[in-house]
Amino acid sequence: MNLVGYYRVPPVRGVFFSPVQEERLLLMGCQEVFSDRCLPAGVVRPGLDRALAALEDGGTLAVLSLHALAGTMVDLLDVVSRLETRGLALVVAQPEIDTRADPAFFAACQVLADFNAERPLIRAAEAALIAKGGPQGVKAAQASPPHSSAHPSESGDPS
Repeated sequence: MNLVGYYRVPPVRGVFFSPVQEERLLLMGCQEVFSDRCLPAGVVRPGLDRALAALEDGGTLAVLSLHALAGTMVDLLDVVSRLETRGLALVVAQPEIDTRADPAFFAACQVLADFNAERPLIRAAEAALIAKGGPQGVKAAQASPPHSSAHPSESGDPS
């Protein structure tokens, strides 16, 4: 299929599907719509997996909001990465995102994923700096002027 919809139902007792969300996705042109029910015990998304499996190469996943894809930024970046890896597009109703017309959303998500992956390395380096010189080591490193790599004869200084 070329356009598949997906939504999540909030964890409300007795609510297992949302005709309003499903209708909105069908009006967006979705050929088939899949859903999952949010559970307080954890995130299990077999409906999302079925939606992705139903998409043909170059197909498009449609959602009403980014919240349908994930509950956290890390999970959202994971889903977006899965879409991009498979060459799939993403259409979001609110906020309006359509990677078929402008794939910049995927690039922005990759920047955020890279930032998130680098954080443990930065924290480790900061901890090592503190361990090396204590808090004074950090203050001294921040206060010292940057060193020039240019040789005095290359900088135009005649002395």
